[in-house]
Amino acid sequence: MEFCSNFNFKIEKLVDVIKQRNVQRLYIQLPEGFQQCIKFIIDNIRRLLDRDIEIFISANPSYGSCLVDEYGARTVSADLIIHFGHTPYPYYTYNSEVLFIPVEYTGIDKLRILKIIENLNLKECDKICLATSAQHATVVESICTSIERCKCIYRGIIMGCRPVPSNDCSLLIVVSGGRFHCIAQALFEYGKNGFQSLSKILCLDPYNYNLWSPVKDVEKILKVRMWKMFQAISAKRWLIIDGFYGQHREDIVARLAELLKTNGKEYYIVKALKLDREFLINIEAGRNFDAVVVASCPYLAFDFTDLDKPVLTVGEAYSVLHGDINRYAYPW
Repeated sequence: MEFCSNFNFKIEKLVDVIKQRNVQRLYIQLPEGFQQCIKFIIDNIRRLLDRDIEIFISANPSYGSCLVDEYGARTVSADLIIHFGHTPYPYYTYNSEVLFIPVEYTGIDKLRILKIIENLNLKECDKICLATSAQHATVVESICTSIERCKCIYRGIIMGCRPVPSNDCSLLIVVSGGRFHCIAQALFEYGKNGFQSLSKILCLDPYNYNLWSPVKDVEKILKVRMWKMFQAISAKRWLIIDGFYGQHREDIVARLAELLKTNGKEYYIVKALKLDREFLINIEAGRNFDAVVVASCPYLAFDFTDLDKPVLTVGEAYSVLHGDINRYAYPW
């Protein structure tokens, strides 16, 4: 498949690991964008492997390395989980054998990106920082070492709940496809230092080479988030949604529950591996709750802005319950 061949799934490395560990039952987990490559991956594994093994595919959510499907792997007695598309999640200890393969994109024109960056109004004394997603880490780090007009620091991979530090950067450029990673970083900057900090962030898409500012996106998001917090001010009955694996936030849920009790609120806790619209619509239809807090993943709350009941992040819930929604809190 043409799409799949543009990415490095490191099949040779995977096959070497299978041989070294004498893996008999393999469990593969892919994000949605790479699920079309299932046959491509398995066919190449079998082509390079000198024996037959059983291979299972996970259809459970794979939004990040916080959701490695350990339970699914245990049910089939897998010897090894291959988690494609992400790097290890630093806030969770895995209980299974997991090999992370970030799946880097091989079609980036490094010289074109370098030219875009060097055409910016950079000064010799400037310190620019580059950050990216797992699919572009190697090439972006290489680009940083090639910049000569000013000092460049490679800050690593942005996760939605784990932005990179940027305090000492004159300019932070997020090289990533789509809008998620750059906007996540921009919201973090805004939560720390307000709108003035957004002027030092630019987003560069390595697929179409578009350079853009996240300011308008953040302004639009904040208008919606402020309105959702305002809706929740008078909420009496709250639903807290906790997740599984790396999205199980026991301490955060406990702090939320204590804060709700202190404020005289009712609260209920549910566990969800996958939080979807149908569940929230069904909850809303029963008129059981006035507000929902997503403790599993902060950015899931952003997917449900059209619902009548406010669906908040943890940071937003804290702001409401502390009686201060004038300054937006970063989702965590």
